[in-house]
Amino acid sequence: MSFDDYDRSTMCFVLDLASLGDGSLTVDELMVRQRDMLEEHGYRDDEDTLAWLGGRLAGVLGRPGDEEFYDALAALLEAQPAKPYLTRHDGVPHLHYARDGAPFGEWASTMAVMGLVIYTTREGRSRLRRCMAAGCGRWFADTSRNSSRRYCEHACASRTTVAAFRARRARQRGDTGNGQDRGHRVQPGTSGPTG
Repeated sequence: MSFDDYDRSTMCFVLDLASLGDGSLTVDELMVRQRDMLEEHGYRDDEDTLAWLGGRLAGVLGRPGDEEFYDALAALLEAQPAKPYLTRHDGVPHLHYARDGAPFGEWASTMAVMGLVIYTTREGRSRLRRCMAAGCGRWFADTSRNSSRRYCEHACASRTTVAAFRARRARQRGDTGNGQDRGHRVQPGTSGPTG
């Protein structure tokens, strides 16, 4: 599965906002992950707008069934204050989500909702997932060929793998209780290690 950088950066913004809205990402983390996008579009410390928008997106993404999801998304799209338009100002036709000079909240809201609409009408919603890593839960778009990705980034996958390995080792040590984790062998029928 592939989609271009314009769509990818929009969906990353959408999913980071939703993660902010449900508490799996902090404002500071969002600012680090989306600094270029936010600064380019005039963000000025408007955390309330980000939190409100994130909450709305998380509410839509969290809908259990497709009917509920698409109904909620359609209602959110209808409520947008800006009207997207086609532009060719740099020689390449592309979509702008709000007029030049629009307030940040108007642009961010319309871009995020339109981005989610465009993505889900092309790809469906089955690849929009929550990270399975303990303590994470951020939203991400699974772009793997076989739709099998379970983690939002390599760090979460790595942490999960390491935690599972450590848990297995701890169980093995706890189950045997015979010092084998220190390289000692227990002689059958005795209570202590052999030399």
